[in-house]
Amino acid sequence: MAILKLEKLYQRYKLAIFRYLYRMGGDYHLAEELTQETFYRAFVSLKNFRGESTLSTWLFRIAYYVYTGHLRGRPRERNLPLNHEIPDWNTANDPARHLDDAENWRMARLSLEQLPVDYRAVIVLRELEDLTFEEIGAILGKSPTTVRVTLCRAKKKYRQVFDQLEGDDND
Repeated sequence: MAILKLEKLYQRYKLAIFRYLYRMGGDYHLAEELTQETFYRAFVSLKNFRGESTLSTWLFRIAYYVYTGHLRGRPRERNLPLNHEIPDWNTANDPARHLDDAENWRMARLSLEQLPVDYRAVIVLRELEDLTFEEIGAILGKSPTTVRVTLCRAKKKYRQVFDQLEGDDND
């Protein structure tokens, strides 16, 4: 019976956790590995889940700690690889637009990788995963107000990095 519950939990949340970890690190295989580690840790500590947050928030929090633990173990591997395929932007009939979109995607990834992990996490969780400030606060162990301030600072820093990279590309 317990195994069925664990399998159901995994099936329900694996894509969201994988997507988060992939967006944080930009490496498909690493995201797969860290997703497995996240669920392993969740399964081991499920009996300690007190229900003070939703299961998804609890899993994202575990994923955040798994990811930051991975970074601590490999401080030089902070940069995101850029050799993954660029998403289809439905621009097949307009090669110039496709190239512009591809370049914007590359610049966005480069900009995101330059941010501190907390800034990157707040942007990914809010802008890409569409979580509330309360959920993000629970994941990161911060108040919703602190999350709002962090997001504001993260977006400002992201814009600065993006503009700088864009300027460097134009030189």
